[in-house]
Amino acid sequence: MNGNIFARLTGTKRNLLALLASSAMLTAGCANMATTASHVNALDTSANLSGRVHGGNQPVSGATVNLYFAAQNEYGAAKLVATTTTSNDGTGSFAFVQNTTSPNTGTDNTFSCPTPGASPLVYVVAKGGNTLNNGDSGVNNSAAAFIAVYGTCAQLATTPGFVDMTEVTTVATMAVVQQFFDPATDSISADGTGQQYNIMLNIPNTIALLVNAANGTAVSSTVIPASTASGNNGVVGVTVTATPEVSKINTLANILSACVNNAASTALPCAVLFADATPPSPSLTNKPNGTTFAPATDVLQAAYYLLTNPTNGGTSNLAAIYGLAPASGAPYQPALTAQPSDWTIAINYASSSVCGTGRGGFLNQPYDIGIDANDNVWISNAETSSGNLSEITATGAAATCVFPGSGSNGGLALDLNGNVWVASTGSNHVYRYSSGLNGLAQGLVDFPTANPGLGVAADGSGNIYFSSPAGTGFLYQIPGGAASTSAIAPVEISNVIGTNPVRLMPDTNGLVAGVPNPSDIWVASGIGYVSRVTPSTNSGDPNFDNNFSTTTFPTGVAAQGLAVTSSNNVFVSSGSTDNYVTYLTGSGTSYSNDWTTSMGFGGLNNPTGLSIDGKNNVWVPNNGNVSSSIGSVSEISAGANALSPTSGFEKTSAFLSSGLASVVDQAGNVWVVGNGGTGNYITEILGAGVPMYQPYAKGLSNGRFQTIP
Repeated sequence: MNGNIFARLTGTKRNLLALLASSAMLTAGCANMATTASHVNALDTSANLSGRVHGGNQPVSGATVNLYFAAQNEYGAAKLVATTTTSNDGTGSFAFVQNTTSPNTGTDNTFSCPTPGASPLVYVVAKGGNTLNNGDSGVNNSAAAFIAVYGTCAQLATTPGFVDMTEVTTVATMAVVQQFFDPATDSISADGTGQQYNIMLNIPNTIALLVNAANGTAVSSTVIPASTASGNNGVVGVTVTATPEVSKINTLANILSACVNNAASTALPCAVLFADATPPSPSLTNKPNGTTFAPATDVLQAAYYLLTNPTNGGTSNLAAIYGLAPASGAPYQPALTAQPSDWTIAINYASSSVCGTGRGGFLNQPYDIGIDANDNVWISNAETSSGNLSEITATGAAATCVFPGSGSNGGLALDLNGNVWVASTGSNHVYRYSSGLNGLAQGLVDFPTANPGLGVAADGSGNIYFSSPAGTGFLYQIPGGAASTSAIAPVEISNVIGTNPVRLMPDTNGLVAGVPNPSDIWVASGIGYVSRVTPSTNSGDPNFDNNFSTTTFPTGVAAQGLAVTSSNNVFVSSGSTDNYVTYLTGSGTSYSNDWTTSMGFGGLNNPTGLSIDGKNNVWVPNNGNVSSSIGSVSEISAGANALSPTSGFEKTSAFLSSGLASVVDQAGNVWVVGNGGTGNYITEILGAGVPMYQPYAKGLSNGRFQTIP
């Protein structure tokens, strides 16, 4: 049966056909091709890892299936350890057997895990085969290609793995692994540091929030119970619901299936897909500058290009690609009913749970966000009088919810020891939360202040900084706050930083000959300038204050977001009537505008707390929405090119509304908080940014600040 005919059938007819087919196979003693549960057949006996391959819900026979161990060296290739083919019995089944004596040469279907202490990520790629389900062994569509992740070798030694490899599985997997993937070699790799390798081990958990590996279909939502790793620190009974963009995942899968369900890669849908899935610039990827990407020749490469270059070169390319998905009768439902502005895929993490009697919500009016060394996400909540400090693990579970006790929270920062700092905007307090893993007792320490706090930052030598909107704007330093066992009185170091100093960030000037020292601190004033507060001995400077001097640089009318590059250049977002981003470059005391975007450039709409990724691309949440039902995030390159469409990367209000702050984690996921909608969720845009070393302050201390992990 031709797969394109199958794809064009209505849902009722398609389901009836699938039922008849499965009944016939059961009668013949073969496995069911329905995508509801795993199965065991002759090939699977004694297998540790097994699966099946389905293109457009049809079994693929004769596909080459390769088993890989992910690499741990920067830009190195994954190791091919075993190979097999899918069966020709109407199931598309395959299997691998773990054998402790296997040489892992990739010449047969046996494999062995490395010696104890090494547990690589295990994944599988299937290519080619008969995708028409007609029993013709001469049919081989080389454009068909699928990917799935099993887990780590250590996990699989005790828990046999099964994957249903479909276009949905492939899209979901590629969305999560894109910044670790090499389309030329099918390699998934970390950069050789233990930190990024540990981050990569979270990949299977994130994929599971998108697709059900047992049946190869998209997951509508997942209710995640609280983590018990920290002893349920304030999160007893708290749940988080993860909801992915299911319709976009299915639409991308339907686009791939339009090529897969043909006899050969020369079919017209394949030609259209490969022509319009434009390869990305290396500046959008975790690849060295100068890397070139060949045009796609299979759908796995095409999926990588669609996700890493989500605008695909413009509206016409998007339209051509979207047109490959059948208007009706597509194999994967629900699907988009209108062409999207881009192919970015997001997960919404929502919670209506409260953190104990008389306490606020686990997520309620999130204001700021940060990432720790393990890619756990920390959120300051601005809920009036009951705002909590919350933590979500890299696997999406609530892990910490503590109430500072002094009203709503403002800015948030993580210091070089992994402590989390949050300013109370409703009282004169700054709080430090210690996890108990860094030599300090677990819990909160209150640092009383002279004025309410707003923004918070940490440098590479253990100092903490916070801003206050009092008077003409104050900046304070808490010397050595990262290691202090008790509260330290803050020291005023500037009183001219502006009346609404919403964001602040240290630069790399504090790292002298590899030794961390107090940094220069950049502050967005909330009005028409940014300030740089610099260690100084010039007591004659009119802006000298306790061994620091302040210099101001004009920007837009409402300097809101601020980020500093590894070369100490500065991006500033300006909202209100401006709607643009300014790039300040220079050195010493001299800084000037290198470029300023035009109003609304790349969808900028009242831009707020911006962040940068590992290639200095700027990620800007927009506090103004595209419409009442659509929010957006803008992306701009360091070369002043719009990387997002004219309305930004659009997300429905169920995923993003009135963005306030953003951060890029060590897998390239872009996290955004906002104060629109219901106010009790955060958003993760999967793999859209280039990975960043986290936390920033730790990078300042070891020279990896703002660099690719």
